[in-house]
Amino acid sequence: METTWWVANLKALKSKDQRLGALTKMKTAISKAPTLSRETIELLLTCPELYECATLAGEDEQKKLEQPVVDAAIELLGLSLDPLQMDTEDVKLPGLLKRGLTHSNSAVRSIVLNNLLRELRRQTKEGAVRPLPSNELIVYVLNELLQPESDCSSAAISILAIVLTLRLDDAEIQSRLVQLLQQNEIIRCRAYELGVMLAKRNASSLKSVEFILDAALTELDNTDVLLQASVMEILVPLADQNHGLTYMERRRVFDVISSRFFGKIGAIQPQKIINDYSVMVECLFDQLKHENESILPIAVDTLANLSSTPQGKVLISMNFQPAMLLALKSLGVYVQKLSPKIKVRLLESLNIILGTTVRPNSDITTLLYQWYQSFAGGPQVNYLMDLYNTPFDDLQIAALTLLKTLCTYRWGIEALRGTGGAVEHLLSRQRHLHKDVKYLKWEILGLLAGSSDFTATETVRFTAYVNEGPYYVPTEVNIATESQGNV
Repeated sequence: METTWWVANLKALKSKDQRLGALTKMKTAISKAPTLSRETIELLLTCPELYECATLAGEDEQKKLEQPVVDAAIELLGLSLDPLQMDTEDVKLPGLLKRGLTHSNSAVRSIVLNNLLRELRRQTKEGAVRPLPSNELIVYVLNELLQPESDCSSAAISILAIVLTLRLDDAEIQSRLVQLLQQNEIIRCRAYELGVMLAKRNASSLKSVEFILDAALTELDNTDVLLQASVMEILVPLADQNHGLTYMERRRVFDVISSRFFGKIGAIQPQKIINDYSVMVECLFDQLKHENESILPIAVDTLANLSSTPQGKVLISMNFQPAMLLALKSLGVYVQKLSPKIKVRLLESLNIILGTTVRPNSDITTLLYQWYQSFAGGPQVNYLMDLYNTPFDDLQIAALTLLKTLCTYRWGIEALRGTGGAVEHLLSRQRHLHKDVKYLKWEILGLLAGSSDFTATETVRFTAYVNEGPYYVPTEVNIATESQGNV
């Protein structure tokens, strides 16, 4: 078609009565034409009336009447954009795309954004992303994130994640990004998502958008749990890159998430954490490999929250069994060498991990036995008895509390019985022990008295101890000897 034909049909769009007919003729012409000249494409993309046709009417009834025109106009814009070779270095490109990127109809903006994204992804695949001549196009795309309701913010974020890499230190761009952080929570979350995508590129990009990531972290103090969950989900992919994981460790992101989010949801909905945030669970197990006393307590508490219920235990075993066994083996080392305060914290968490609030089935009982053996290095309770024999009351209490939990399982009683001297230690009445320690010993011996794994003689001794009570003090017998000189 000659240029004059296109000009005539575009001019016809000024008349509402002629719009649908003119749009239909132009769509048919494009579908039949082998190619579309650059001149024709520019005529179409810069025609104000075409964009006016794509504008949604305000009233519902009017909207229904004009919808065929709107649909035809949007389709024509798509057909015009498809053959356009987008040279992102071309200074004319922002002008060609401006009307589409700033249009009130999100469907129009979506077509333009997705075509631009397609071109940028092609360049990325070829390893030759060409720089933009100015910030103009970037500003149009950034403004999409400010839309109160947007169906195409995802495409906009993906575009910006590509084109902003070389312009992150630009003052205008920085100002625009700061502006996003001052908006409502929906827009802020878009900024956080963009920040994470840019930060994942490399360490330099992360440094440039660190202010966005820091702003996201402050949201974890928000009382809105749904907002916390959204922000955490946005932050999680940072851990995919070493430099991102380093940032998270430096900012103690894991600690924040563990204490403020995992702690609230892990015990109630372990499946949500384990299935939806598997990267963070992997980070958790990574933290447990290190003897960092500032991180270990929160990390172990988090693991305890996740595995506190039967469902949590099963999900951990299904998804992270090798990592769990390795973590428990590490904890077995830590309870022997770290400070008493940390040992107590670890034992308290282990009590939750290895304990159950309801009667466990055989599968969970077997699973917990595997977990315990990984911690203890075998079917014995040497670690716990060593801790019981320390001079620290709180450590004795923590060790015996865990031992009591173990003795609710037959395998736990067998492990105690198979540990040399363990039963005799429990039977000994030591005056200096803390009252809570004495009571825990009495409870454990009550469990042993009800077990069928001991001889009748042993059971009689356990029963006698239980009947005497936890605080019974044996009478000391003083044997007096007469002097040889008294006859």
